[in-house]
Amino acid sequence: MPQGQAVIGGLSSQLLAVTHSHAGAPSFAILGIVLGPFVLMVAFSMIVMRRRAARGGGPPGAGRVPSHAGKPLGPEPEPVTVPETRFSDVAGAEEAVEELAELVNFLKCPDAYQELGASLPNGYLLVGPPGNGKTLLARAVAGEAGVPFFALSASQFVETYVGVGAARIRALFERARAHERAIVFIDEIDAVGRTRGGHAMASNEERESTLNQLLVEMDGFVESSVVVLAATNRPDILDPALLRPGRFDRQVSVTPPDRRGRSRILELYLKRRKVGPGIDVEMLGRRTPGFSGADLANLVNTAALIAVRTGSGEIQPQHIDDALATVALGPARKSRVVAERDRRITAWHEAGHALAGLWLDDAQDPVQVTIIPRGPAGGVTWFPASDDDFLSLRQAKAQLAVAMSGRVAEELLLGEDFTQGASNDIKAATDLARSMVTEFGMGSLGPIYVHPDQQHIGFLAEQVHEATRELLEEALVTSRRLLAAGHRSLEGVVAALLDEETLDTEALVHIAGRTAPLAA
Repeated sequence: MPQGQAVIGGLSSQLLAVTHSHAGAPSFAILGIVLGPFVLMVAFSMIVMRRRAARGGGPPGAGRVPSHAGKPLGPEPEPVTVPETRFSDVAGAEEAVEELAELVNFLKCPDAYQELGASLPNGYLLVGPPGNGKTLLARAVAGEAGVPFFALSASQFVETYVGVGAARIRALFERARAHERAIVFIDEIDAVGRTRGGHAMASNEERESTLNQLLVEMDGFVESSVVVLAATNRPDILDPALLRPGRFDRQVSVTPPDRRGRSRILELYLKRRKVGPGIDVEMLGRRTPGFSGADLANLVNTAALIAVRTGSGEIQPQHIDDALATVALGPARKSRVVAERDRRITAWHEAGHALAGLWLDDAQDPVQVTIIPRGPAGGVTWFPASDDDFLSLRQAKAQLAVAMSGRVAEELLLGEDFTQGASNDIKAATDLARSMVTEFGMGSLGPIYVHPDQQHIGFLAEQVHEATRELLEEALVTSRRLLAAGHRSLEGVVAALLDEETLDTEALVHIAGRTAPLAA
């Protein structure tokens, strides 16, 4: 017998001998050794299960819901009232108001439409960038129609446990249907309305359950006069089932206001505050292109805060100007100690930007130029955004020349020893020039689109780089010719900046004139 087998056999014999020696009395020690680990594992599992049951939970996705699922909307809500908001409280969104006025007529006089066989729309989707009044419009519709308004964010339906969000959807629509007519408003609907069929199915089970319940509630299985309004700035990611006719029948575009819309919005906000004479809302509307309704509300509120800080009893034009600079450029850092050399270089740099913008026909006039540090910048020349939807080739080249003019002004002051101050300008100009070459068809490559993945590989990358460099070199030549011809005016603006630190458009025109001394 091999040695290993002999050992094993010897041990077995000893165990049998021990067991036999205690005949009639089982060996509890041996039973404990054999069964002890299994008993401990079973006991531990039972303790864990009891603790989970006490918490009313289970593993996510197991179908068990928390103890508050019986009240999916939380405590009993207060009685729903009709909003006091009206269409007269909405400005800058006339087209959206016109589209939603039909819904108001539906809710006010449903019989007139039913006689012709027209059915009430199930849903309206308000689409647009943030801050343009989608929620305000929804409240105004309910206020004009005189119907209850139920407003929730879609994120309130999202839970870890499967079934809770769907229960909340059911409860919401049950409350709404208790009224003869009502409006349900769901903000940021993309939180639950994303396209189904993603990869992480288990993690999306609750969201898809909630979306399915919303689809059922809007599908007309139950006759109802409830109209659903929803808001999103990402309609491209919504599930197609939400967007089909019979659910969200209409899409209403809520875009940033135009110049007249901005002036009307400013009028509304200024009426609610104590305002002094001399504030021109028409001019202020021209100076704020690209501002949303929320931006304008913030502008007026900032002006009010500045008025209180300065001890004024009303908002003055200077407070509006200061607020505009603060909102657009960042807060002034007047306490920062700046060396005289740095102040002088900053003045030349910003004066170069300002005069290039003022003198080039296809560039925007600067609103303000300052050498007071604002935000992260040591000085700023503020050019407003444009209301134009299209960027022409001449306008794009003018923007490149304006961006390069800070560097050119430093060259006139320091020669070849210019500073790194134009780094952000060069980056912005390079990005624009590259887009002109690869997207807009405005470079030497001609009308061709170059995919971003192809812009840094092989021979095509070299061509893109060369075409981009050509546009930047052309902008440098234009700027150098412009500022060299207007060198005396440039020095005058620099002196005024060093003295007053901030100049507006009128001051720049007074010092340098509207046209360049020599055509660019």
